[in-house]
Amino acid sequence: MKKIIFCFLLITAYAFNSASARTGFELKNKSFLQDNSGEHCFDENSRVLNTGIGMGSGYYSAYRGAGYTYKNSPAFSISYEHALPKKLGPGYLGLGAYFGYQSATSRFDRAYYSGNYYYYEHKWRSYFIAARGAYHFDFLNWRRAEVYAGVIAGLRIQTYNYSTNNPDPKNDSYKLDQGRAYPAISLFAGARWYFVENIGVFAELGYGISYGTVGFSFKL
Repeated sequence: MKKIIFCFLLITAYAFNSASARTGFELKNKSFLQDNSGEHCFDENSRVLNTGIGMGSGYYSAYRGAGYTYKNSPAFSISYEHALPKKLGPGYLGLGAYFGYQSATSRFDRAYYSGNYYYYEHKWRSYFIAARGAYHFDFLNWRRAEVYAGVIAGLRIQTYNYSTNNPDPKNDSYKLDQGRAYPAISLFAGARWYFVENIGVFAELGYGISYGTVGFSFKL
């Protein structure tokens, strides 16, 4: 978990530094702050890296009663999009890749055996690795902002770990590790706004690693 967070922050910091170096933080540049209907923030030269944090997930289901504690991590995601060199219909098509991660833990601390209390714990981790495509319509694509829609398709890899310190000889599952991969596909829609030339914010709805995602977009 700590390694995932560190990598996420490292990639975000690198992209931020790279994009800000190109931009020069020209927030007071009126030529950028004023929209020009003849220009688009996503065109045939665009390469965009997104780093986001998701909200809401239906991958895990655990009982939450007395003696139980449940927690899950934010849903981290990183995606990259590269525009095709030629316009496709009334807009531009961007293709790329998507990676998402989220974990959850359910723990029960009142397992009773032979006069003592013990715990048992369930841990889930989900990794979403997919291809991503988004279409950017001209009439929803301005110089500083845009609305887009697309699809992601790939694999969701889920690992499960069970552990306990219960010494009951009838309990032979002191530690159990499992992993499975599932095909996954989802439609999504999003909006993006650049507050400086190469750095913006975005929000997306669609079931990747979570139902909704917000974060930063960086033009590379």
